[in-house]
Amino acid sequence: MNYLLYLPIIIPSLLILFSSIAVLFMDRDEGSYERALGLTYGTLVITLAVIIVSLSLGMYGPMFSSSLYLDVPGYLLSIATVVGTLIAITGLGGHMKDWKTRSSMLSLMMLTDLGVIYMSFAYNVLVILTGWAIASAATYAITMLRKDRKSVEAGIKYLILGLVSSSFMILGFAAYVVATGTLSLEFSSVVYPDLLVLGVALLAVSFLFKIGAFPFQGWLPDVYTMADRGSISFVSSVGKLVGIVPLLKILTMGDPTYQEEVAVIALFATISILSMVVGNIVAYSRSDVASILSFSSIAQVGFILIGFAVIQINAALAEVGIFTQILAYVIAQAGLFNFLGHLEKISGTTNLEGLRGIAKGDRSLATASTILLLSLLGIPPILGFWGKLFLFESAYTLPWLVVIGVINSAASAGYYIPVIREMFREGSFKVIRSGERNSVIIAAVLSIIVGVLAPLILVVFG
Repeated sequence: MNYLLYLPIIIPSLLILFSSIAVLFMDRDEGSYERALGLTYGTLVITLAVIIVSLSLGMYGPMFSSSLYLDVPGYLLSIATVVGTLIAITGLGGHMKDWKTRSSMLSLMMLTDLGVIYMSFAYNVLVILTGWAIASAATYAITMLRKDRKSVEAGIKYLILGLVSSSFMILGFAAYVVATGTLSLEFSSVVYPDLLVLGVALLAVSFLFKIGAFPFQGWLPDVYTMADRGSISFVSSVGKLVGIVPLLKILTMGDPTYQEEVAVIALFATISILSMVVGNIVAYSRSDVASILSFSSIAQVGFILIGFAVIQINAALAEVGIFTQILAYVIAQAGLFNFLGHLEKISGTTNLEGLRGIAKGDRSLATASTILLLSLLGIPPILGFWGKLFLFESAYTLPWLVVIGVINSAASAGYYIPVIREMFREGSFKVIRSGERNSVIIAAVLSIIVGVLAPLILVVFG
């Protein structure tokens, strides 16, 4: 037995568990808070380094009696998780200095990452259930941690609807296990094909709620616009992975039946189209940038679901497209909500008129936020362009879906470009250094660098 194979999961687990507990006891004053924040940064950076090195060394294979399986998609999803958290926490670090719950925020963010990492390598239903419970509970709490009225109201709505979706998940897994006759995500035969289709449908409802796809997005606009901007920079980026990762694992494992393949194409293609269309249409009617980003995130999920629709007929390229688009979305979303937090502190509003003068007063911030918006739009060579390109290529067997995706991608310019335009109009805006501003710039630089290197992802996937 190769015990070194256990290091990529054991090292991050021990680090994150120790740090998530330690920060709760370290934070007693401003100096100790800085040390707690430093410990969190250090833990996440070391975790990211371990994952990248393990991926580079080709450390793949089963572990813990095949409950976990180290593979390329798992590593890449884990990388997206930690990168998104680092961007979000760069903005949150200084923003939540005056919060009584600041150490709880650091702890819960790390625990969310741990849950998503375990789900990324899951090979067993019980691992997904455990990872989901940890990560979901943490994101519900994170939404409310500022403890102002709007954040608590948004968090309670998120929690109640989350409990409903969890019920669908439990029913879905029950049907899945009975249909396949195993707790393992890897199966070669199906006892009850129709029951498997029902199980996948119920699981899809549960996880699509978590990622805010239409028609399960009812909670999303209120939560994204009412809760604290810093908290939402994490929930709207890494929080989406809590739904995407387990759904991806379920659809890529095992040997699907013909009925399941047809059901997956029909279900996810329909929801993809509806999410893109509804997200775009409603975003057009909004003048508040937070609301625009909320509905655009529904449309962005629609693009990601193109890959899910074809995941069982063109797995390799669909996985590349899904991961690339997820990474682009996580980086941009974390950066842009931190941008809104910074904007609100200076101009007092997140409406379009509050953007005026940024290009003249703070060119670095204007350039960085423009890059992130163009990444969501899909302009080359920024990372978001490659995500959409790979997704459209993966769906070549469904040309009508590609055409609808391209039309919706072009249509999204109608609400991204006005946001950029407002930043270049006359107005007054002061340069103020902050963690939120730094996170926007870091996210933009990453979007460019990773965008230039994105074609190498195809090589990694072979």
